[in-house]
Amino acid sequence: MGVTKHDIRNGIRDGVGRFKREVTASFTKEELGALCSELDVTATDSPVASTTKMRQQIRVAVGVAEAVSEAETGSFSKQELETIAEAIGVVPVAGDEPDPLF
Repeated sequence: MGVTKHDIRNGIRDGVGRFKREVTASFTKEELGALCSELDVTATDSPVASTTKMRQQIRVAVGVAEAVSEAETGSFSKQELETIAEAIGVVPVAGDEPDPLF
């Protein structure tokens, strides 16, 4: 089995200083905020942007969409996650699970 969406998300989480997850889960608002910071995304309508707006801005920052108004609003596809990982210099690996706590 190759690299999964879960593996790519964990690679991205690690790349922006967040904890990897054992279970498959979309990015949290805090993780999206850390990713925006890593990509120097600063344009928001308010001090606390919505997850939808952050996803759109990330898509524009990595070249998946031309403009925020044209960007998809939902969760990232595997191809989009691969593009994001490449943009922040992360090389995802299969079976990327968190280190044991003890």
